[in-house]
Amino acid sequence: AMVAPAIEGQFGTATLPQIKAAIRELGFADVYEVALGADMVAYNEAEELLERKAEGQAMTSSCCPAFVNMVRKHFPDMMKYVSTTVSPMVAVERYIRSMRPNVLTVFIGPCIAKKNEVMGQYIDEIDFALTFEELYAMMCARDIEPHDTEAAGEDATRYGKGFALSGG
Repeated sequence: AMVAPAIEGQFGTATLPQIKAAIRELGFADVYEVALGADMVAYNEAEELLERKAEGQAMTSSCCPAFVNMVRKHFPDMMKYVSTTVSPMVAVERYIRSMRPNVLTVFIGPCIAKKNEVMGQYIDEIDFALTFEELYAMMCARDIEPHDTEAAGEDATRYGKGFALSGG
């Protein structure tokens, strides 16, 4: 499972380590924070921006699939300005696959735009996408309460966790 940083606010006072443990109780072998991918993306986009700036080119830095689809559909002439850096979800998925090539990956996040990103552009990489509501329904069905789980560790930096807040 790959969880979006916003998951920290979805289960009341349950901590991220408790939420990760609850996800493992559902049967996931491991849980990775997509904030780790945000750390990777921020570094890569900074490098890409420096390269483009040196060439006198502009660049947008939003890797949000809704933004990229809007530009692709309504402003196709602007696509040349969109960063080629993948989203944090894709970055962390590729990191996981570098260690476990045959693993099934499931992104868990707040936005249904990720389902389009998975089913469209990355259908051959990321296997599934769930919303927080779907995750919560699965936990309810199995009587798993994150507050009651034994805490696990954390992966990402505070900067990666605040990626969306800082604008990347």
